[in-house]
Amino acid sequence: MAAIMAGCLLISACSGTPKAPATTTTAPSSTASADSDVPKVQSPLPTTALDGSPCDSALTSSQVAHFLGQSTPAKPSDTQLGPLCQWSSASGSGAGITVAYQTESDQGIRLAYQNVKPKAARWQPLEAIQGLPAVAYTNTDDKRACVIVVGVTDELAFSTGLTLGDKAAGEGKDCFDLAPEVADTVLTNLKARA
Repeated sequence: MAAIMAGCLLISACSGTPKAPATTTTAPSSTASADSDVPKVQSPLPTTALDGSPCDSALTSSQVAHFLGQSTPAKPSDTQLGPLCQWSSASGSGAGITVAYQTESDQGIRLAYQNVKPKAARWQPLEAIQGLPAVAYTNTDDKRACVIVVGVTDELAFSTGLTLGDKAAGEGKDCFDLAPEVADTVLTNLKARA
């Protein structure tokens, strides 16, 4: 969990240096190429949907229990891209969820396309989640951990990171197959408060 979250949930960190500035400078031709792939948010949520901490609004305690079983208390933190919250399984299985509200970059899902896509070990645009564009990625070949970024507006996004527990990993389950349910649940909660 720590490796994928520390290195990749902060999307700009995946460009090479952990906790790099949220904005990057790219050559016009590479920006134009990346922008042509970036899906637009057709039905944006109000910007207030990402107000506050993900610890308070992303997942309820019963939803965390559904995904992780008994969990450790939510751990909030602030990053250069916005507020973040992390939950870990109390069983010691290694399972965990991290949710980050990307409110400080003003680039929305485009930031992932520009900074993560060129270096990702695995990159997969997803079918829209409740009508909003989404992408899954990981920077390792391990199917146990991945990140999903969902565009809330063209300028705002949220990320959900999932690390599978030992049992799920041992059964050969793929994070890319399971993580969209977490992102969908977070989005349902965000829509309810918007």
